[in-house]
Amino acid sequence: MFKNENLYLFKFAWKSIRRNAGRSFFISFSVSLAVVIAVWVVSVFDGLNHMIEEAVVNTNTGFYQLQEPLYARTTDSSRPMKFTTEIRNKISNKNITAFSPELVLDSNISTPEGSAGLLALGINPEMHSHLLPINKKLTSGEFLTDDDLNSVIIGQQLAKDFRYNVGDQIVLNYQDIQGELRSELLTIKGIYHYNSNSFEKRFVYLNQRTWQKLYLNDDTGDTMFNRIVMLTPGLSSGKFIDSIFPADELVVKTWKNLNPEMAVVLEFHDGIIRFFFLIIGLTVTMTILTPVQMLWQERFKELKMLTILGISAKKFWKIGIFEILQMIALSSSLSIIVLVVVIGIQTKTGIDFRFLNQTGLAIERSGIKLPGIIYPLLTYSQIVMTFIFVVMVMSISYIWSIYRTLSRFKVEF
Repeated sequence: MFKNENLYLFKFAWKSIRRNAGRSFFISFSVSLAVVIAVWVVSVFDGLNHMIEEAVVNTNTGFYQLQEPLYARTTDSSRPMKFTTEIRNKISNKNITAFSPELVLDSNISTPEGSAGLLALGINPEMHSHLLPINKKLTSGEFLTDDDLNSVIIGQQLAKDFRYNVGDQIVLNYQDIQGELRSELLTIKGIYHYNSNSFEKRFVYLNQRTWQKLYLNDDTGDTMFNRIVMLTPGLSSGKFIDSIFPADELVVKTWKNLNPEMAVVLEFHDGIIRFFFLIIGLTVTMTILTPVQMLWQERFKELKMLTILGISAKKFWKIGIFEILQMIALSSSLSIIVLVVVIGIQTKTGIDFRFLNQTGLAIERSGIKLPGIIYPLLTYSQIVMTFIFVVMVMSISYIWSIYRTLSRFKVEF
């Protein structure tokens, strides 16, 4: 009997929705439109944030860096540490997908064409090739090997500005570990094209042997580092990295510590998303609440007659709950169809925002090229959170409307 009664009330709720088809469609469409807009905006900003984060970590920043304490405080490269087997074993973990011990030297070049500040990185070519694909981005020449002496890899933009070609020599000016100003001739072995113009003009690569001879005046025969750049699946690996290295031994820094300007940009985007959700939430609430309340007020005479026939208020509540479930199903179905079509296509084609930049040049912030084409990033958490929010709003709207309508019975009777 109980089962048949619920089935009847469920069908009654469905008939009520169909009887007010225009208003029901308006509510469903409003909810679906709000869901689609909210999810679309969040997915676009998440996609933008993800692309910015990738651009940052692909500029020799990585998600994390382990830095020698003096270098972490002052960027002084005079006390490099040995990259021991113990350190290598600690970071050879599934939480760290790639790593590269690097020696860092501020330097510059000066020619009749002008001058430029450079960051000369002493790398282990084999390990660094797993971190950044510089070895696969050569436009001419060859990549470094461990045995190269006085060879350097430079960026395409630097080569263009100073008219360098493979085989040419550049004069690198720098200050060695003794504080003496020095100039050394280095032979260009390869030219790479990667990331952005600022990146190509700033970073030049030497192997560890060449770097140590230049700065330390001695080839130690060991792989050393001022910093170990690491790639991870994301910033969720921080606790693991903190746990394996004491703070007084090595300093752990995230890409947000290393590039605070871009971190602020991403936090600003997150703030826009939260503000947008607040506006959407208020709009959706008013869009749903008013029509639902009008819908139940129009039923007052019908509900009054049913009350006279002995139908209890409990059954009216059941009808309302069934309507909530049916409207959620309708709105969700419409939202899913639109989301699959719109965002499904845009995740493949991207959204071209280059028309916003009239100069046609890529916008850069602190050496990071901002994307002109954004690929939305749709995650389950976005859909689930939006769905939960809509369920709450619809439930509150119906519950409030039913309560207000039933309260009139108490006044009139």
